[in-house]
Amino acid sequence: MEQALDEQVEKIARLEIIRGNHHGTVNIKEFNRKPHFKASTILKTRKINLKYNPEYEQKKPGRIIIGARDLMRHEINHHKYRGFHGCPRSLDEHVKLIYEPISDILSSKGFNKTDCHYVANALEDSILHADLSRECSLEGIANFFEDVAESKRTRKFTPFYEAHVKLNMYFWGNKQQKKQLKSYYMHPKEVKEALVNFNENSGISSLKTNSIKDRATIRQYLNNEQNWPRIAKAYAEAFSKLMTPGYAMALPNHSGEGTSGSGNEDEDEDSDEDEGFDGDEASDSRNPEDIEGNEFDKEMYTKKFKMKRIKEADANDEGIPSWIDQFEALDLLYTSLGQKLVVKAESFTEQSTMSIYWYGKRELDPEKDNLKHVKFGFSDDGKLQLQKKRWHIDMPIEYKKSPRGFPEARFILLDTSGSMAEGFNQDDDTGKEDIIPWGDRSKYHGALVEWYGFLEYLKQNYLLQQTNISLVNFSNETYIKKGLMDAKRLALNPQFGSTDLDLDKISDMFAGRGNIIFTISDGSIDNWSDIKEEFMHKAKQHYYFHLQIGGSTTMTKDLKKDNFYIEYINSADELHGRTVDLTDKLYRGRL
Repeated sequence: MEQALDEQVEKIARLEIIRGNHHGTVNIKEFNRKPHFKASTILKTRKINLKYNPEYEQKKPGRIIIGARDLMRHEINHHKYRGFHGCPRSLDEHVKLIYEPISDILSSKGFNKTDCHYVANALEDSILHADLSRECSLEGIANFFEDVAESKRTRKFTPFYEAHVKLNMYFWGNKQQKKQLKSYYMHPKEVKEALVNFNENSGISSLKTNSIKDRATIRQYLNNEQNWPRIAKAYAEAFSKLMTPGYAMALPNHSGEGTSGSGNEDEDEDSDEDEGFDGDEASDSRNPEDIEGNEFDKEMYTKKFKMKRIKEADANDEGIPSWIDQFEALDLLYTSLGQKLVVKAESFTEQSTMSIYWYGKRELDPEKDNLKHVKFGFSDDGKLQLQKKRWHIDMPIEYKKSPRGFPEARFILLDTSGSMAEGFNQDDDTGKEDIIPWGDRSKYHGALVEWYGFLEYLKQNYLLQQTNISLVNFSNETYIKKGLMDAKRLALNPQFGSTDLDLDKISDMFAGRGNIIFTISDGSIDNWSDIKEEFMHKAKQHYYFHLQIGGSTTMTKDLKKDNFYIEYINSADELHGRTVDLTDKLYRGRL
């Protein structure tokens, strides 16, 4: 009896998982879209999602099994099919060696992130196909290209996609496959120019031997990840000239929708709730459901990876990667620096015990015992009685406990005058400015790290709420923002002008009693004499301390005289961790 189509697809897919040594699973579904295949992988679980349209079998008998086989090989070799090299293999290599070089070129030309993902996917597909071609015919991939063209009303490739297909044929196509796809070309001259420019600028054209193309040499060159940044830049530069509206056509894991000018008039309107991305697998600040492409595209937007990437970029003096905007990059970097300040802070934990097992029995004592774990039983002489468990095994447990009754309103007055952009002790050396515009040795940098450390302290002790954080940025103007994200944006946009504080603008911040308030400054407030009486009167109603970078000023002398807590800071090392330490002492009643 002939095996059903779905069983055949399931069998070939699972066979490729075994052959490819893929440490994951496969989920196969039917759908009614065109092109007739869709494939993707979830990075964390390595689960491959393979979809096929059974109508394809009626039109082209045998192609579904071939397509399922080769698309499984395609997806597995994004990681590494057994015996092959794979591309890009890991998230780091995808981002740093392929995506970022492409993004650097395309973003400078006005293309968006979706365009960058599409182009990166197309290049990675071409490299991994060349890799697989050492032992595989890739008949299913050639059929997929044909299916893409047949799914369009024009039955022709766009210039971009034509160049993509021709490059693949150059890397691995045989005579039959080239003939199969020939009728879908339009042969515009810009396609030929793009391919010539790519081959020259990528270094591929120099790999010919005796004037005859040597595919094994090209494949070896493509498989060397040290060449990927050069190849990626050359690819983006050449193919960007073909990226006109509507250029994007389907890749195995990318429909092409959402790219520059691409419409979906040729797509089946059937809704597809699962496009190969499980929203629970990653938390993406861009909205994961809107990200098309391979699994690496989705994972790179998680906060965890972006923080890792920005820390690497800072350590290597690389500047902000083009796919991360400046505010987010600075916020992630300062968050990571703030986290380091809280490592030594004592946690608000208490220890208790929990009984996990009771055993043995004794007669219930109604005057002393509660009714927990009581049941009927028989005494030694056979009489019915109420009995209680005699012994129990306890397990110690620790739990965090937020201090109660402490203020919810917490804010900082941050000096953003011009002198704060200088180094400590008026040093001209403000450090690296590749990512941090004011330099990572400036006084303002030190103040920001302290504030982020303060936020991290609150977060780790369950004291941080989005609405109870405010920040005052004072210099030429006095600005105030309430709410965590708005406060962060204000902190990361210093003025670097004079040092005036408009007390009228922030009078609401002093409302109530018992709030935690602190200021960081490196000099005196220019209009201190006009506001000092009111400022000190309001500050007395709260838990207030001041960190003074440098020597005493009229302001600090007045504060000290009125018994406010002042600390003088003479170096970056002395400032390091002071807000966390002082805040902790305030919460514990030790300051």
